[in-house]
Amino acid sequence: MLQFPKFIQSVVRNPLIRKLNLSCLPSAFSTSARTYAIGKFYDTTNIVENNGSYGVLLDNSKLKTPLGNEMIINSKALALAVAEEWHLQQKTIQTDSMHLTKLCFLAVDNPSKLSEKDVVKEILSYLETDTVFFIPDTDEELEIVLKEKWMPLINQFNKYFETDLIPSKGIYVNSLEAKTKKCVEKYLMSLGFPALHGVLQAAETVKSLVLTTCCLHQDLTVKDAVLLSKMEEEYQCTKWGRVDWIKDYTDNDSVIRLSAAMLFIYYTLNPKHNPLAKRDNRPQLQQSLKQ
Repeated sequence: MLQFPKFIQSVVRNPLIRKLNLSCLPSAFSTSARTYAIGKFYDTTNIVENNGSYGVLLDNSKLKTPLGNEMIINSKALALAVAEEWHLQQKTIQTDSMHLTKLCFLAVDNPSKLSEKDVVKEILSYLETDTVFFIPDTDEELEIVLKEKWMPLINQFNKYFETDLIPSKGIYVNSLEAKTKKCVEKYLMSLGFPALHGVLQAAETVKSLVLTTCCLHQDLTVKDAVLLSKMEEEYQCTKWGRVDWIKDYTDNDSVIRLSAAMLFIYYTLNPKHNPLAKRDNRPQLQQSLKQ
């Protein structure tokens, strides 16, 4: 029997379910369901405001989370972006491409019942094995390339947090001390629970909290951050060749995931951002590194 993702069932109210004869859909979300897509069951998308918060409408029905909670978004710009993700769906709904929607679902539902400290701890694990700190000395040419590209980022990170982290020859950062982790933890905790989900997705994407931090503070573009996270891979490709379509696919997917994470973080931290306003300068995060 064809199975559909559970969250599709929860995004519409009962009248729509009856209208589309979806009441017989299985309640369990199986791992095999990722290979299927449900047909688009709505025509229009919009947003609705309620006391400074926003929701997303599919036709006239409110979008709900996989656990059946009302989707509440604190930013008009983010709500519009989520509505646009649903609007861009064609004949079938491709959930894997809806990164902002999934981040909003995580922030509202918190299905794993994580605390802020739990999420921060997971983010900090990427600092312990950060991509840019591992500069092997087995290939002199590669070592030169990595130091040239990564050392400025490490220095910028050290400047932010007044630390003295240095590259390592192993897979762990030898110079990472408890006080350094405390300093970074304090900053991450200041971002708040919703934004932390975006930081975690960014760190997972580039396997680096240094690259995430530099991208977060606009020292790097998203595309540059993804490229810098794969410098060793790029170096090997120049020597041994590449399968272009596979490399392009994985790189584009990483750019999309990181872009969504950065947008989610920015809109979450800047709920008053006006998506229609013209801005001469690049928007800056309102959170300070030093509290």
